[in-house]
Amino acid sequence: MENISKKSLARSPNWVGAFIRQKREDKGFSQKELGQKFEPAVTTQFVSNLERGITPIPAVHIHALVKSLDIREQELMLLMEKEYAAKLTHKIAGQSMEPGSEHAPAVIVVPRVDEEFFNWMVQSYNNLSEVDRHQFKGQLKSWFELSLKRA
Repeated sequence: MENISKKSLARSPNWVGAFIRQKREDKGFSQKELGQKFEPAVTTQFVSNLERGITPIPAVHIHALVKSLDIREQELMLLMEKEYAAKLTHKIAGQSMEPGSEHAPAVIVVPRVDEEFFNWMVQSYNNLSEVDRHQFKGQLKSWFELSLKRA
């Protein structure tokens, strides 16, 4: 398994952990009180690790979180999916996650036959100067706008 630096973790989103913390605080629960609502109970450290994004939510604990925090399972699952997609995009494309950002970057599913080309495109883009990146984005935008108008 690859070592993850503290700097890399700081750029990774922690929307799920922040959501859990906010809902717990809204309910007036301490971390210990929330942990006692699990069956079997989990430690305060476990809840802390969930909130800090250190530990992903194990599937066996989703129901306990949903029930304890009075949230919809779909809401939690959608947020988990967005966070995972953002982290995956960050890992693949090297995009940094801005602190306080609440939206995952767009994720493009690329057919395997085109994967090498898109990896080359992303690497090439990442090596451009800011001026060249701006021009490249403008060109892509105009191409997509033209293709949408024709469709």
